[in-house]
Amino acid sequence: MQNLVFFDESGFYTIFSKRPFVYPLFLALTTYLQPIFVLLIQSLSAFFSFIFLFRIIKDYGLVPSKSFILFFALTPSIVIYTQLFMSEWLAFLLLNTLFFLLTRKEFSKKNFIFVQIITVLLAFTKPVFYPLIYLNVLFFGIYFFKIKRFSFWLFVPLLTLQLYLSYNKKISGYQYFSSIENINLINYNLYYFKSATQSPEVADAWREATYDSAYFEMSHKAQNKYLKDIAFQELRSAPIQYGIYHVLGGIRGMFDPGRFDLMTFFEEEDGKQGFLEILNGNKPLSSLFKHGYAYVYLLLIPIAIANVFKVFFALKFVVTNKLDARRYYMVSLLFFYVLLSGPVNNARLMVPLQGILIVFAVLGTKSKSIS
Repeated sequence: MQNLVFFDESGFYTIFSKRPFVYPLFLALTTYLQPIFVLLIQSLSAFFSFIFLFRIIKDYGLVPSKSFILFFALTPSIVIYTQLFMSEWLAFLLLNTLFFLLTRKEFSKKNFIFVQIITVLLAFTKPVFYPLIYLNVLFFGIYFFKIKRFSFWLFVPLLTLQLYLSYNKKISGYQYFSSIENINLINYNLYYFKSATQSPEVADAWREATYDSAYFEMSHKAQNKYLKDIAFQELRSAPIQYGIYHVLGGIRGMFDPGRFDLMTFFEEEDGKQGFLEILNGNKPLSSLFKHGYAYVYLLLIPIAIANVFKVFFALKFVVTNKLDARRYYMVSLLFFYVLLSGPVNNARLMVPLQGILIVFAVLGTKSKSIS
């Protein structure tokens, strides 16, 4: 990354194009620092995020109360992922900053420019956010039409996205935002779908057959087209069944207490420690108790209960209060993020949204409507 190999036009580009460049750039700029200082920067970002959340709550005439502290304390994934070299902490900061800007009473042109910049940064931090660029254009296009204003900045995220898609097509011959898109669709979404609806054995055999010897002899372009064709063939064979599975999987992830997050404190990560492996039929329920840290599950009970209350009170706030258009944008963003995540949604993927959920939940605990 330091030598700009992220934009290298050789075969190495296929490796770096799996992930957007914002967080790798951060790591490249801090590569000469001790890891403890990098983690300190990440922890400070969480601190500033909560300052924004405090301000938003105060804007509603409330003082951050015990419910705020309780919801935060029972969302340990926030603390965990500010202490890991992963991009969740950065997405958390960007979303909370976006939330803060959109809740200002005076929505200035300067604020809107920052919103558009953050929208681009979110997309290039985590690939799941790039489809939200289209939501951004649609939502603010309608917003500006109603208030009879125009801003060129409305199209900056979309233009940036199209330039990046075109660049990827020029280099690889195949247009994508991330070269891992089709791989994830096969390895996770459809693999879990087959495990849940058929059996883990069927899912394993299908995935093994997909990645046959011919696949590894294909060009990068041919590999992507091959995986996409297989994925769409599977989706067309059971569109309603998969659609229901996908939506329910996204919603289910909102309540995930995060066993994987906690277990990684006690043993080495193997990628198969989370509830997803069990909920998607890939491991039996009894596997939960095969580790020597069964007491971890006692910690999960209050976390799971808090997640239920968090979602309930957040929904209560949204349903019982008349929000302005910009706050509905945050609601729409949260909703589409959950739907886009689908069956792979879990405690880790929910980290960027936890600030929004906590604030809405705190506001929802009030007996009277808040305008």
